[in-house]
Amino acid sequence: MYKQFKWYESITNMETVFGIDGCKYGWLVAGINKSNDFDFWLIDSLDKLNGITNQLIVAGIDIPLELHNSGKRLAESEARVLLKFRSPTIFSSPCILALDANSYLEACTINYAVCKKKISKQAWFLFKKIKDARNIYSADNLATKLYEVHPELSFMAMNNMEVVAEKKKTEEGVAKRIALIKKQYPLFNFNSIRNKLEKKYVNDDDILDSIAVLWSTQKIIDNIASYVPKNPETPMSKIYY
Repeated sequence: MYKQFKWYESITNMETVFGIDGCKYGWLVAGINKSNDFDFWLIDSLDKLNGITNQLIVAGIDIPLELHNSGKRLAESEARVLLKFRSPTIFSSPCILALDANSYLEACTINYAVCKKKISKQAWFLFKKIKDARNIYSADNLATKLYEVHPELSFMAMNNMEVVAEKKKTEEGVAKRIALIKKQYPLFNFNSIRNKLEKKYVNDDDILDSIAVLWSTQKIIDNIASYVPKNPETPMSKIYY
C-alpha cells in the first residue's frame, strides 16, 4: 500500500533527493520542494518510491546496506569511535546468511556460527527493513541509488563535529536537533510537520532523523560528505554523514 497525505504535492519536476528513516508505518521519506520547504511521504515498502516520482532517485537511508559474510563491518567500528558515549546508537549488523533465518533463535544460531556473536533483538526486529532496503540496493536498478547514512553522525556533523549528548527521544534531545536543523533549513517548522503526521505512524525522532539523512544525502551529491571507514572493505561499505 502506498499512502500519500493530501497536503503533499507531486515533486516530479524537482530533483529527487530523499532522506529515508524507518518508522512504525514502514518508512518516512523526506524531500525538499521548490519552495525550499519539506515534503514527507509514508510508504510501507521501498519499491513504492517510484510512486512518488518518475525521475531518478538518490536517497540516503538509515539502515545497513552493504553486509559482509563475516558480519563484521569496519564502518560500524569507526562510527562507534566517533560517537563516543553515543556509540550504542550503532547496532551490529548481521552476517548475510542470518538474513535467511525464519526466527530469532535461528538468526542467533547462524550468526554465532559465522562470527561468534548472537543477534540483538534490535537487529532482529529490523530484519524486514534490512531486506527491503537490500532488495533495492542490490538490484540492477539504475532508477534508485541508496546510500547508508546514520543520523547521529549527521547531527554530529551539523554540531561542528561535537557529539550531541542529549538522547533523541528526550525533550532536550528533540529541541537540540530541531535547533541544528533550523540552522541548515531556516524554513523548517517542526510543529507544522508534527501536526500533519500521525503519531501512531511516526515518532518525533523519525521526522528529525529523516531530515538529517536528507542533509547528508545532499552532501553526498555535492561530493562533500564524510564517511567511515577511512579504508572500506568494498567501495560501498561506508556509512555517510
